[in-house]
Amino acid sequence: MSFDYQFATHLNRRTFLSQSGVGLGAAAFSNLLNHETQASTAQKQSQQPHFPPRVKRVIFLCMAGGPSHLETFDYKPELERLSGQPMPASITAGQPIAQLQGQELIAQGPLTKFQKYGEGGLEVSDYLPWHAKMADDICVLKSMHTEQINHDPAHTFMNTGTVISGRPSMGSWITYGLGSETQELPGFVVMS
Repeated sequence: MSFDYQFATHLNRRTFLSQSGVGLGAAAFSNLLNHETQASTAQKQSQQPHFPPRVKRVIFLCMAGGPSHLETFDYKPELERLSGQPMPASITAGQPIAQLQGQELIAQGPLTKFQKYGEGGLEVSDYLPWHAKMADDICVLKSMHTEQINHDPAHTFMNTGTVISGRPSMGSWITYGLGSETQELPGFVVMS
């Protein structure tokens, strides 16, 4: 296959866009027709995953700026012991945040009391009395850990499993695993 370099060097942007637009439009139209063909056969076949799901839906709420985990479900007895004392250097050493440099940081213990609730002994703060009554009916994940101390990369890590942006999110994987009941609605929604 030969390529005409002289033609390529004299091709201006307007000509390129007008000629490539026809090709892109044709590709989009063929994809649209293919989708309609698949939709008619998809109505005959169920869009269920290859294994029976144990759940139908997942509601995941990540409210950046919400109550601190330290005041809701994440009791830290060591933090309570260190309350009012200087922060150990092992926590702040090597952190590249300007606000932490050159200041004496004082540890702040919990601002409320915690109690164990339910058969599993979920520790819930006094700030959440209604959640405490539902301790056996809710799932609190406390197994995730990251070295990120800034909120944005930590949120990216929580939603994708890595601090690198652009990876598939939790919603993508849940939709992949559970399937979608309809192609007319999105499998998951993110509001920010």
